[in-house]
Amino acid sequence: LGEFGGQKPEEVVWHDEAPEGKLDLLVTLDFRMSTTCLYSDVVLPTATWYEKDDLNTSDMHPFIHPLTAATDPAWESRSDWDIYKGIAKAFSKVCVGHLGEETDLVTLPHQHDSPAELAQVEVRDWKKGECEPIPGKTMPALIEVKRNYPETYERFTSIGPLLESIGNGGKGIAWNTESEVELLGKLNHRKLDGPHKGRPLIETAIDAAEMILTLAPETNGQVAMKAWGALSKITGRDHAHLALPKEDEKIRFRDIVAQPRKIISSPTWSGLEDEHVSYNAGYTNVHEMIPWRTVSGRQQFYQDHPWMRAFGESLLVYRPPIDTKAAKGFKLPEDNGNPSKALNFITPHQKWGIHST
Repeated sequence: LGEFGGQKPEEVVWHDEAPEGKLDLLVTLDFRMSTTCLYSDVVLPTATWYEKDDLNTSDMHPFIHPLTAATDPAWESRSDWDIYKGIAKAFSKVCVGHLGEETDLVTLPHQHDSPAELAQVEVRDWKKGECEPIPGKTMPALIEVKRNYPETYERFTSIGPLLESIGNGGKGIAWNTESEVELLGKLNHRKLDGPHKGRPLIETAIDAAEMILTLAPETNGQVAMKAWGALSKITGRDHAHLALPKEDEKIRFRDIVAQPRKIISSPTWSGLEDEHVSYNAGYTNVHEMIPWRTVSGRQQFYQDHPWMRAFGESLLVYRPPIDTKAAKGFKLPEDNGNPSKALNFITPHQKWGIHST
């Protein structure tokens, strides 16, 4: 691009001299104090390890364990939860007279694991006159969302009613959560007054953790049974046996404080948490005969997509590693008497390059 490049973008305006300016306000919350903090107008003092309660898990192992507060946050610092709660409370007061109950028009992209995946067989752009703009088909769906800005704090600190009227779900399946919301009302107590009187509370970080643990099929056996049951209605096969041994298991925050707990098998993922089977992606697709998450429901090595066909990449074929010259000039460490070798890895995920668990 620019002076030495070839093609310039066609759908955005190219400026040889990009405008320069300064943000009106930059606020950062980052206990690691990254470089962004140096350029911020306000750096919020946030709690660090051993000063806050939180949940922690990883796709590198099957356990869920807590972060717990061993001491209060130092000086004026607060936990992430308390900072956002404080912002919500202050915003709810100052917005009165400026923002009330508003209706936003929100665009919703075509959803994976839904009939919307078949909305466009060919890629056509309505902005270029290639087709008619039809919401939910040739463009994102348009949905009205009601916002009540003065109630931001009330909504931030309580569980809303949609979990009872609509339920919970993911990846194309959904299930009823009325009993779980009722349980959270007993665990976290309920709001005693205000516009959301009677709703289960999310007053503290532990309340928020309890909500996650109660609603997730990975930490609530009863919910896992509902989730597998919902998938069974789609596949026509019985999958509930995968969670049946742990149907009565309900992991609470105090449980993982005492000891990290292994999660429960969930249809959200394609692996299986089992004492006799190693966790492998695609295990349930093979052994439970669950359709693969493709348009055809089968494994495929031919990509029937106009963009892939245009690049001549419809079929998987070998390609040698790209020589980016990135390793040119790389020097091995000083000779310490042991053989040394420079390694190069190719992976779609940078996690292997920046951290390990």
